[in-house]
Amino acid sequence: AKDAIISANVFDDEDFMPSLFGVDLEACAESTKPDEVSKNLQAQRKILAGEKSELAKAVASRLEFIGEYALALVELSENKEGKKRNFDQVQRRLKACCGLVEQFAKEEQAADEATLRCFDASFNRSLLVPGPPRIVEPIRDRAQVFGMWTSHLQELQLCCGILRVPLLSLLNGSFAGKSEPNVLGRSVAHICSSDEGHTVKLILDSLDEYLFPKDALEHCREEVDSFLAHCESLLAHLLKLAHATRARKFRRLAHVFLDFNTLQHEAWQLDEKLRETYGCNLRHPRPCWVWTMEHCLDAMISKLFLGFDLNLYDIVEFHMVYWYIDYLYGLRIFNLNELYYNKEQPVGGGDKKKKPTRQQPEKKGVRPKAPPVALLILEATQATVRGLFRLLAFCLCRGLLGVPASATDVLEQRFVLRFRALEHFRLPHLPSFRDFSQSSKSAEAPIVLEAAQASLTEANQVLDKLISGKDLPDNAKVLDSKLLESAKGLKRVVVANQLAVMQLMRAAEANDFDKMEGKVHAATTHHPHLVSLQVRKAN
Repeated sequence: AKDAIISANVFDDEDFMPSLFGVDLEACAESTKPDEVSKNLQAQRKILAGEKSELAKAVASRLEFIGEYALALVELSENKEGKKRNFDQVQRRLKACCGLVEQFAKEEQAADEATLRCFDASFNRSLLVPGPPRIVEPIRDRAQVFGMWTSHLQELQLCCGILRVPLLSLLNGSFAGKSEPNVLGRSVAHICSSDEGHTVKLILDSLDEYLFPKDALEHCREEVDSFLAHCESLLAHLLKLAHATRARKFRRLAHVFLDFNTLQHEAWQLDEKLRETYGCNLRHPRPCWVWTMEHCLDAMISKLFLGFDLNLYDIVEFHMVYWYIDYLYGLRIFNLNELYYNKEQPVGGGDKKKKPTRQQPEKKGVRPKAPPVALLILEATQATVRGLFRLLAFCLCRGLLGVPASATDVLEQRFVLRFRALEHFRLPHLPSFRDFSQSSKSAEAPIVLEAAQASLTEANQVLDKLISGKDLPDNAKVLDSKLLESAKGLKRVVVANQLAVMQLMRAAEANDFDKMEGKVHAATTHHPHLVSLQVRKAN
């Protein structure tokens, strides 16, 4: 386990200490070879099988657990050249471990104080660098301990299927459960996803989704190889960040946007070469540029949302962050609408577009007839974020959030601090603080509440269709568990904020805002990144 964590190198000082303080672990073991350890454990279990005591059965089952767990961990963490991991065997071993943990949880055994002292994590405090006192209490709740083991084993089971996870999902940490995995689970996931050649395969599979011609590897080999080499270097770094802690990911993401900016210029040049080579047979005019743009925008949104996970934003900044995210979502949705629209067109080109007439002007954007679920969820999220910006801006202007007026004086400095790293990537339009001020200066008017309600209603309509599966195209009727959970989480946020808007509109009609100062509370109650507003009754 220690070798796997050090090899992956996705740990931070706060969650793993590589130093053993001179202790030789190998000196305490009869063998370090997995096969020999397994044979020794089986021999000990056979000896215990001849005894009829309950204690012997308990020891034998724990030896079985240690053996199955250790062999599964070795199979996952070792990366031998020319040898593929046997994920089916690992799944069987981890499934057996889960069954044994359930069996252990049913046993009625309470550890005494002398036993708990053996698991005191502060026993090596004298070896550490002097610092503030930190009291580490042993976990006394057996259900909590076995729940942690079950969660860890499930994380390792997810690693068995990590090679089948698409690139964008992998970058967003799809291998993780509801909570952040521990350092060992993250390390094993990174090792499994970093097999030789797998990053390039992920990139090519992802580019194929953006209508990149597969035979371009033959017709434009030199340009494609150069582009793939730079993509592999950047994406390998991003995949490593995907398995790091949230704090480390937030810090390191700030340095990737300059590389993305360089990559988008290379993507633009490669697209020009593809257009020269394929002409009208190229199904999308800018496949590489849109691919680069999509992954960069996704990284930007992830960085801004991580600020909510880490509690870095003050309440006075919430609407500013949501305003910026709304713009980024708008760019993603515009590009993806064009992409999926082109996917629906017949291969080789369809009928030539009719010239716009005076009665029917040409539309600036296009939309697919059957948008996929992922695009619909993006649209619902953007509408929710836009509604939250309007709602929070109104509450701040009215003084309903209990924020002192002086807090808004530093918003311009906060704007630079929060979005400075994103400026390294050239966007179609770089949002400025002046743009933000113009968007929020009229937020005091009651009509802003109606606009917020309209945005939330729009999101609610899309989410209702997704959750119920009604009035959806065939490709969007079946949601996987993660997308369904995401839709339900958004739905809870929308409903909570719709209720807040209705209460505020009634207060506006009664002109009771003077009595409501500081009576609106904003918290991430129903979603890790999107706040829900609660209007408290005035005294």
